[in-house]
Amino acid sequence: MQKIVLIASLLALGCHVSMAQDQQSPANQITVLGSVELKEMADQASFTFSVKGVGSSLRLAVVDAGNTMKSLTAKLVQRGVPAGNISTSRFYSGENYGDKAFLSSSRDYQATLTTLVKVDSLPLLDSVLYAISESEVQNLSSVGFSLKNELDSRRRARVGAAMKAKEKAEDIARALGVSLGKLLSVEETDPTRVYGLQNSQEHPNPFNPSASQIQFLRGGITVDESVGSAFFAQTISVTSQVKAVFEIREPR
Repeated sequence: MQKIVLIASLLALGCHVSMAQDQQSPANQITVLGSVELKEMADQASFTFSVKGVGSSLRLAVVDAGNTMKSLTAKLVQRGVPAGNISTSRFYSGENYGDKAFLSSSRDYQATLTTLVKVDSLPLLDSVLYAISESEVQNLSSVGFSLKNELDSRRRARVGAAMKAKEKAEDIARALGVSLGKLLSVEETDPTRVYGLQNSQEHPNPFNPSASQIQFLRGGITVDESVGSAFFAQTISVTSQVKAVFEIREPR
């Protein structure tokens, strides 16, 4: 019995030593990180706005909101926004508690339509927002700047990170008087990310403009076109990081 226990203990010890050796990194290798950040100007924007309809019934309130939305959508299409870039994102209807008529039931119910608009030509942004400001919209919000071909930017960032890792490994190997061998392993240590950067200058933007450019008034929004364009594209950052392990060869 004691012999069996001893043999089992030796086998367990042997396995432990073998695993520990496997986990140890061989001496003839170099590990580097390659990081890349691409900064590009956004070439499209999206935002939402809402319109409200009222009526003596839910049906009439929905019809009223729909008519207002159709009129505004037609204006946006005339300004150059493709109809496919305009879509309803939210809908709400119910009793109108805010501004009912005192002696009439004509405003007893309300319906609110929230629409998402994508502008894939930023020079159109001024004109599109001015068109919206001329209508009785409830709010204008949820701006987002982005890249049309984000997939291409992600790919270029990943390729750049891999090339940077190889470049670093070659530089280090050259400085130490050794040569770089084959690639042993590679992994993406930080997933490719895309996010907007706050531009260095505090320019106003379409959804946070100065008081002289936009005013929220009862029944609508007005934009002062006399001050010129105030809409600046956001800078988009695309980052990627790659970890690479290379074999190194001693000089002969």
